[in-house]
Amino acid sequence: MRSSVKLSFLIVGLIALFGLAQAETLDRIVAVVNGEIILYSELQEQLRRLTQAAPELKTDDPAQRSKMEREVLQQMVRDRLSDQEIQRLKILVMPREVDETIAAIKQENHFTEAQFDYILQQQGQTRDQFRQQVKRDLERSRLVDRVLKAKTIITPEQIDAYLKNDQNSLAEKRRLALIMLPYPQGADAQKTEEVDKLARDVVNRLKGGADFYKLAREYSKGPAADEGGDLGYLSADELAPQIEASTRGLKPGEMTDLIKTPSGYFILKVTDIQRERQSATDSTVREKARRQLFQMEMNRKFQDWVKDLESRSFIQISL
Repeated sequence: MRSSVKLSFLIVGLIALFGLAQAETLDRIVAVVNGEIILYSELQEQLRRLTQAAPELKTDDPAQRSKMEREVLQQMVRDRLSDQEIQRLKILVMPREVDETIAAIKQENHFTEAQFDYILQQQGQTRDQFRQQVKRDLERSRLVDRVLKAKTIITPEQIDAYLKNDQNSLAEKRRLALIMLPYPQGADAQKTEEVDKLARDVVNRLKGGADFYKLAREYSKGPAADEGGDLGYLSADELAPQIEASTRGLKPGEMTDLIKTPSGYFILKVTDIQRERQSATDSTVREKARRQLFQMEMNRKFQDWVKDLESRSFIQISL
């Protein structure tokens, strides 16, 4: 009896050790930043978000994927360094401030809720993840101001010069309708094939003359599905590069072919196009330009500062 009990304990122990060995194989430490670790699974999740937002980035080639992993890990290390400094200096951003910033972004861009959701989906973000990004941006702004002991000021002359640029002053807006067919979370091969088949069937029906809005209401899992996928007007610079390129040159009434991304499929229809020259005196246009210039300047200052901090920190890379 005792021998059978010992044997069952031995089997349980071996199973536990095997499970631990598997976990260690699947996940490992890829960086240590002043005593804090970054796991390989965290790196892969960051890489997944990046390729979802920019499907044109190819990760099939092992050498290219390895290069991307190193670049993404370097940015994660710098993010971790800035988070440590934010915590050390006790820099706080309140939820109300995040809400106000998001509301200002929506107002400046005239985003409807459906458009806002679509922009986030293009970037591979949920609303909660976007809130975290805005919070981090606000924290970094205060961090840079604190450590450099100087406010970042964007002058009216800088805004004027920015708006005089033809690329920025001539705005094209496309009214788009969307059918989005995503892969379910954690989809297996069978579920993936079902989505592939549905996507091919939907685009073939559209090419055969089926009503886009009807099929959007029936099949789309994206924003504004109940309104036939109508996203309203979006500026060309608000579209992900792959979406912008696919809809560029389309006339009202024309649609894209299937656009495949790591998360599923898009089909877009251009229903109208507006082109207008932005007024350099329009307060909303100027505030949007000011925010963009401010973010560009903050990013430049942050990268300079964090590189210096990097040289003075204990960082160990194991990738």
